[in-house]
Amino acid sequence: MKKVALFAGLAALGAVPAIAQSPINFNARGLVVVSDADMAASALVDGKLLRDNTAKDLLTTIKFPVERGSKGLGSALVSNSALASGKTLAVPTTGTLAYVLDSRLRPEDGVSEYKDASAEFPAGEKLFVVDITNLAAPKAKFGFPVGRKPNAIDVNKNELILSTNDVGKELVFIEAGPDGKPARFLNLPAAIDTANKIIDITWHPSGDFIAFTLDNSNEVGLYKVIREAGKLKNVELVGKPVKVGTEPSFGRFSADGKHYFVLDTKSATPGKGAGDGEIHVVNFSMDGAIEHKVAAQAPAGTNTGSFAISPDGSMLVTVNAGKSGSPWTEAGSGKGASLTLYKVAATTGALTKVADYPFEGIYPQSVTFDKDGSNIAVSVFEYLAYGTGNGGIEFWTVSKGDSPSLKKQEATISVGKGAHTLRVIP
Repeated sequence: MKKVALFAGLAALGAVPAIAQSPINFNARGLVVVSDADMAASALVDGKLLRDNTAKDLLTTIKFPVERGSKGLGSALVSNSALASGKTLAVPTTGTLAYVLDSRLRPEDGVSEYKDASAEFPAGEKLFVVDITNLAAPKAKFGFPVGRKPNAIDVNKNELILSTNDVGKELVFIEAGPDGKPARFLNLPAAIDTANKIIDITWHPSGDFIAFTLDNSNEVGLYKVIREAGKLKNVELVGKPVKVGTEPSFGRFSADGKHYFVLDTKSATPGKGAGDGEIHVVNFSMDGAIEHKVAAQAPAGTNTGSFAISPDGSMLVTVNAGKSGSPWTEAGSGKGASLTLYKVAATTGALTKVADYPFEGIYPQSVTFDKDGSNIAVSVFEYLAYGTGNGGIEFWTVSKGDSPSLKKQEATISVGKGAHTLRVIP
């Protein structure tokens, strides 16, 4: 009893470390999230933007451990779009810079509705660089054009690779200087049909290969990186791209680079999926001696936005919007989102579904593990709440082992409305 009383007294005096009192557990230096304020999530379904013209696109940074109030949280005005892929944001592991693609521009103030928001939003063309050295005060530095409707970006150390919808600029390589400015800027030969486009792109952990997803042909392929004196000079196609499902999109390599996991959303338009998607496991032939092949697949949820792989490679989590983005006048709107947890086979990469976890919040699209895989963070576009509305980040604790599981943490972090892409700073 004396020990309990002593502990309570120390807590009251603030002598217990803040991390022990925090209702949010996330083992990382920080998180970065971008928020698109130009539309409601339901605009993907009915085209009605329902926007607040005073709300602005934001990049928000969060320092851990979190404290009550706004201390340790910062934001900067950075134009961005939720209408591109799940890779509109790239953050090197150093955590000093953030790179943000602006795939679509803010509509004119008088525009309130589109027949098809995904197709009709005005095209963007810029990459923005943000200094996030101080997580409490990120600073938007500059932006520069990279090509029409840039789709996806990924980073390997100081090397950026991104895709756009510009013919001749489908594949863009940037070697960034310490300040984020492009020390080298190359448009690389994509070796694809002009009717096709690259909608997702991923560095291999070695930095020697780049995986990509093709939209119209619904294929996934591999480039080999050609270097000269240690500098990227070119890329060459390895083998032939392989057909993956019906609408392949977001992809990630396993930590050891042996397997490539690809999300098949089964829907050509974000937010309008009617049935469950799939996760495919692709084994690339790195020398092109044999054909690339789809080695395994597993069911995913409806309107799955992306997934994350645990640092040890043993688990994968998808974030599924379901029908949560339906117009609020429809029955069931704001509900039906979920997380799906899988075990990953160490040798084959095959996925075994563990469980689905109901998720509160509208149109969750991005998920990330912390640096040791003990917790995950998930972005929420908005909540079923009237008023100006906010987006959020929710946290779940991971139980590891042969029977892994997820448990929701009580507290959330409020960020700008339209939160859609997360990245962790380990």
